Amino acid sequence: MIELPCDITDPLGLHVQLAVLLASEAERWRSVVTLEHAGRTVNAKQSLELMMLGVRSGQHIIVRVNGPDEATASEAIRKIMATF
Repeated sequence: MIELPCDITDPLGLHVQLAVLLASEAERWRSVVTLEHAGRTVNAKQSLELMMLGVRSGQHIIVRVNGPDEATASEAIRKIMATF
Protein backbone atom coordinates (compact mmCIF):
# COMPACT_ATOMS: atom_id res chain seq x y z
CA MET A 1 0.00 0.00 0.00
CA ILE A 2 1.21 3.48 -0.89
CA GLU A 3 0.07 6.56 1.02
CA LEU A 4 -0.01 10.00 -0.58
CA PRO A 5 -0.51 12.76 2.03
CA CYS A 6 -1.67 16.12 0.72
CA ASP A 7 -2.74 19.51 2.07
CA ILE A 8 -5.51 21.07 0.00
CA THR A 9 -4.34 24.51 -1.14
CA ASP A 10 -7.02 25.35 -3.69
CA PRO A 11 -9.10 28.25 -2.29
CA LEU A 12 -12.30 26.33 -3.06
CA GLY A 13 -11.13 23.15 -1.32
CA LEU A 14 -11.77 19.78 -2.95
CA HIS A 15 -14.35 21.12 -5.40
CA VAL A 16 -16.22 19.36 -8.21
CA GLN A 17 -13.54 19.76 -10.86
CA LEU A 18 -10.80 18.34 -8.63
CA ALA A 19 -13.03 15.51 -7.40
CA VAL A 20 -13.93 14.48 -10.95
CA LEU A 21 -10.28 14.70 -12.02
CA LEU A 22 -9.14 12.49 -9.13
CA ALA A 23 -11.98 9.99 -9.57
CA SER A 24 -11.33 9.73 -13.32
CA GLU A 25 -7.65 8.99 -12.76
CA ALA A 26 -8.35 6.51 -9.96
CA GLU A 27 -10.86 4.69 -12.16
CA ARG A 28 -8.15 3.95 -14.75
CA TRP A 29 -6.33 1.57 -12.38
CA ARG A 30 -7.10 -1.87 -10.98
CA SER A 31 -5.80 -0.89 -7.55
CA VAL A 32 -8.16 0.17 -4.78
CA VAL A 33 -7.85 3.93 -4.28
CA THR A 34 -9.26 5.54 -1.14
CA LEU A 35 -9.22 9.05 0.28
CA GLU A 36 -9.20 9.72 4.02
CA HIS A 37 -10.17 12.99 5.67
CA ALA A 38 -11.08 13.69 9.30
CA GLY A 39 -11.34 9.99 10.15
CA ARG A 40 -13.64 9.17 7.22
CA THR A 41 -12.51 7.04 4.28
CA VAL A 42 -14.22 6.95 0.88
CA ASN A 43 -13.70 5.28 -2.47
CA ALA A 44 -11.69 7.77 -4.55
CA LYS A 45 -13.18 6.33 -7.74
CA GLN A 46 -16.53 7.92 -6.82
CA SER A 47 -16.55 11.71 -7.29
CA LEU A 48 -19.78 12.11 -5.30
CA GLU A 49 -18.24 10.38 -2.29
CA LEU A 50 -15.22 12.69 -2.55
CA MET A 51 -17.48 15.75 -2.60
CA MET A 52 -19.47 14.54 0.41
CA LEU A 53 -16.34 14.75 2.58
CA GLY A 54 -16.50 18.55 2.40
CA VAL A 55 -12.73 19.05 2.33
CA ARG A 56 -11.89 22.75 2.58
CA SER A 57 -8.77 24.70 1.73
CA GLY A 58 -5.97 24.14 4.24
CA GLN A 59 -7.20 20.72 5.32
CA HIS A 60 -5.18 17.51 5.13
CA ILE A 61 -6.10 14.36 3.18
CA ILE A 62 -4.43 11.01 2.60
CA VAL A 63 -4.90 9.05 -0.60
CA ARG A 64 -4.10 5.35 -0.32
CA VAL A 65 -3.41 3.11 -3.31
CA ASN A 66 -3.36 -0.64 -2.83
CA GLY A 67 -3.25 -3.28 -5.55
CA PRO A 68 -1.38 -4.88 -8.42
CA ASP A 69 -0.56 -1.61 -10.20
CA GLU A 70 -0.16 0.60 -7.14
CA ALA A 71 3.29 1.98 -8.04
CA THR A 72 2.20 3.25 -11.45
CA ALA A 73 -1.23 4.36 -10.23
CA SER A 74 0.17 6.26 -7.25
CA GLU A 75 2.62 8.15 -9.46
CA ALA A 76 -0.19 9.22 -11.83
CA ILE A 77 -2.39 10.24 -8.90
CA ARG A 78 0.50 12.10 -7.25
CA LYS A 79 0.86 14.27 -10.37
CA ILE A 80 -2.83 15.18 -10.26
CA MET A 81 -2.70 15.89 -6.54
CA ALA A 82 0.05 18.45 -7.15
CA THR A 83 -2.71 20.71 -8.50
CA PHE A 84 -4.73 20.45 -5.26
